[in-house]
Amino acid sequence: MKTVFTFILALATCTAFTVSAYAQKGGAASGGARIAVADLEKIAKELPEAKEADKRLTDVRGKVLDTLKMFETRFKDKLEAYNKGKAMMTADAQKKEEEDLRNLQQQYGMYQEQMLGASGELARMRDSMLKPILARIQEVVEQIAKEEGYNFVFDKGAQSVLMYADAKADITFKVIDRLLKSK
Repeated sequence: MKTVFTFILALATCTAFTVSAYAQKGGAASGGARIAVADLEKIAKELPEAKEADKRLTDVRGKVLDTLKMFETRFKDKLEAYNKGKAMMTADAQKKEEEDLRNLQQQYGMYQEQMLGASGELARMRDSMLKPILARIQEVVEQIAKEEGYNFVFDKGAQSVLMYADAKADITFKVIDRLLKSK
């Protein structure tokens, strides 16, 4: 594991130095690579439509969690009643109650996966709400990059190989300003 980490660190360092050398030696046709950074998370947090989408997703998630709590309460109540009355039940009645408890657990799991799973309702809803927002951000980032002659724009908030960025190369606030003005 340590060897893999060392290899990845060495590769990242080499990549950073290669990009730096490329930019300093004028590797791009326009006289050197120009690199900018933007904090896409910060940009998204400033947009009213992103705030609204976040609020709607939080509301839906809250309702789903309330429903899951209801499942849990119903299961606990049913289990408690089963444990109290188990001694007086016939074997068939015990079996039926245990089956009902298993069904309730299955319903809980299926609902949880259907709503909160990786491809669940909440994930689909998030994707459909964020897709147009991210497309709009991407469009403005491209516009600013072309206008100001940047060859590359990195997301400084993402976990990437970028190890340093001069504050002058940060176009985050230009993107936010343009997005808010274009509303």
